[in-house]
Amino acid sequence: MKPMAYLASLSLFLSLFTGSALALEGDKIVPQTKEIKGEAWPEVKARVLIKAKPLESVAIFAAYDYQKEYIPDLMDSEVIVEKVGPTSNDTQVRYILKMPWPLGNSEYIHGHELTSPKKDAYKVRWYMIKSDSAEKVQGHALFEPHPEKPEFTLMTYKSLVTPKSFFAGIFRELMVKDVVKSIKAIRSTTEALAQKNPGLVNSYSEKIKDVLSGKRAYLSTQKK
Repeated sequence: MKPMAYLASLSLFLSLFTGSALALEGDKIVPQTKEIKGEAWPEVKARVLIKAKPLESVAIFAAYDYQKEYIPDLMDSEVIVEKVGPTSNDTQVRYILKMPWPLGNSEYIHGHELTSPKKDAYKVRWYMIKSDSAEKVQGHALFEPHPEKPEFTLMTYKSLVTPKSFFAGIFRELMVKDVVKSIKAIRSTTEALAQKNPGLVNSYSEKIKDVLSGKRAYLSTQKK
C-alpha cells in the first residue's frame, strides 16, 4: 500500500477515514473506523472493487517504484532492501511525501511482505521501519476474486497509524479527503493500466510471481 496521502499515504497506503459502515456502494468508498484504546487515530478498514484481475491489482498496488507516479503527494518511492527466501520476503521502500504548508517533506521507510493465502488471492502486509512523522505503522491489503463478479477484484484494506504527537490532532480530520483520493487513485490507475498498458501490468505481475517464488524482483545484484 498510499496506495495514499499525507501521513495516511505512508506506503500508499496509510489511511485515516471517518465512517461508520464497511460496505460496497458502486464507485463510492465507504470505510469503517474502529477506535483503539491508547491510539490517537483509529484503525481503518475499507473494501474496494477494482475492475481487473487480482494479480493485476496487487501488481500495481505493490509496484513500489511506480507508486510515485499516481499516489497523490508522493514525491519518491525507491526500493532500498529486498530480502527473499522460500517461505518469507521483505521489500523495504523509502518514501518521500509532500506535506501541507508549513511542514517540510516527510521521509519514511516501510517494509512489505507479500503472500498468497489461497489460489488467486494475494496479500501485502506493511510495517514501519523508520519515519519522521509516525511512531508506528501497520496494515495489510488483501486482493481476491469477487465471488459474484469475476471481472472484479475485491480489495480489503486495513491499517493503523500511530502518529508522532505533533501530528495527532492537527491532521486527523485533514487526512480524510486525501486518503480517499489515494484509494481512488490506486483503483483508477489499476483499471486504466489493465486496459491501456497491459505490458506494464504484466511486467509488475512478473515481479509478484518472482517474489512469491523466492526470487528478487527489484535488486537482483543485492547480496543475500
